[in-house]
Amino acid sequence: MEEMNDPPERERPPALAPADEALLTRAQTLREITDAALRDIAQRYPDDDHGSLLRDALFMAGLAERLVDQAVVIERERGASWTDIGNAASSSRQSAHERWNTTVGAWVLMGRRRTGISRGPADPTTHAHYLDEWYADLVGEQQAVSSLLPSLTDQAARTEGDARRTEARQLHDRAEELRKEIDTAYNAAMEATGTGAAEEKRALWAAKHLARAEVYERLAVIEEPVAPEHRRRATTQRSLAQGIVRGHAPESLPADDGTREQVYAAYINLTDEQRSGSKRAVAELLAERLDGITAASIRKHLDPVVEAYHQGTQNGPRLPGRVT
Repeated sequence: MEEMNDPPERERPPALAPADEALLTRAQTLREITDAALRDIAQRYPDDDHGSLLRDALFMAGLAERLVDQAVVIERERGASWTDIGNAASSSRQSAHERWNTTVGAWVLMGRRRTGISRGPADPTTHAHYLDEWYADLVGEQQAVSSLLPSLTDQAARTEGDARRTEARQLHDRAEELRKEIDTAYNAAMEATGTGAAEEKRALWAAKHLARAEVYERLAVIEEPVAPEHRRRATTQRSLAQGIVRGHAPESLPADDGTREQVYAAYINLTDEQRSGSKRAVAELLAERLDGITAASIRKHLDPVVEAYHQGTQNGPRLPGRVT
């Protein structure tokens, strides 16, 4: 979705509320599909121009795929769950999440706004009026697009949207700072092993994870389309903090928010009876607790997770290194 001629942040016109930005992007794609269809329906293809008809069809298919991605983003902005999206796509919640989670994540990463001007004017007001004029010439209805965008005339809604974008950027920066602070706290805890300061250093290490959990909890509130992912990260950080305090910190798990760390955090919260089940049964149980991670994916990580759990139980907290 990166586009040419994207102006620097300081030069960007004020954005609409995130949902309206997504709707405006969709309207532009619908215009491109309509224009392409009207052009192609009367297109004359020379007999010696082999492949041109297929190329035009594939171009239309690409636009349609873009429209589908945009529809999912809008549904998430409107509060649709992954179950709702899965039902609409005649698939499961997990399948829908696996298919479109990256698309939604990219939208959030870009600030939940249109990112360039090559697919319409950068200023949302100008863009909406541009589409209004196109639609009026085609159908006769006035302000068909702008009437769907409440924040176009609601300055308070636009201001709130920008405030949330700013806060989200600050929170993501803070999460990264805390990741580095966690590494420092770990080193201090390891140096204090066997001394009178060991318990205090472990508590400080755990507190950094809890602080990171709070950051993700707030992100879940202000970045609604990816709220489940942020809440899952928060749960992971809290579980790791509890593991550190209990002496179950992993020896060989990634220190980021990867799948294996999430599986570990959920695994240590199972009861002994639940952990004693078959690998398949444990994986299915964990899948119920980890939104968007399938049991098949969990099984790939379960052996090192179980090993790390037992090592942590026997030896106390260790460096969370990366397993390859």
